[in-house]
Amino acid sequence: MKKAWIKNGVIHDIAHSNPVEIYHPDVAVFYDTDVPDHAENGDLWANGVLSKPEPPPRLWFEANFREKMTLAEKTKWNSNSLPEITTAKLELPKARAGATEIAEFLVSAGAISQDTANKILA
Repeated sequence: MKKAWIKNGVIHDIAHSNPVEIYHPDVAVFYDTDVPDHAENGDLWANGVLSKPEPPPRLWFEANFREKMTLAEKTKWNSNSLPEITTAKLELPKARAGATEIAEFLVSAGAISQDTANKILA
């Protein structure tokens, strides 16, 4: 087991050896909780139970889509050659987790290939 510094139910830091041997005594006192070896900074600790926090939904931007496109797809994207591209560009700033739907929408419109969609969403 490792010793952790826990602050407001969140693991602030973990000492990978005896805190008294590696930190000044004024700091070592904060490492007062035994946690499992798989614990990491940022994990939650409540009543002796370790849990992993939910990651926030990913924010998607045009660059996330454009950087994975082929040159032909980028040309379509830059010229707004399909109405679906314009729609996708308007929806992206609002789409916190809806990128899968937008990518499928672009694939069905022929704006991007399925391979590109897979690369974007990876």
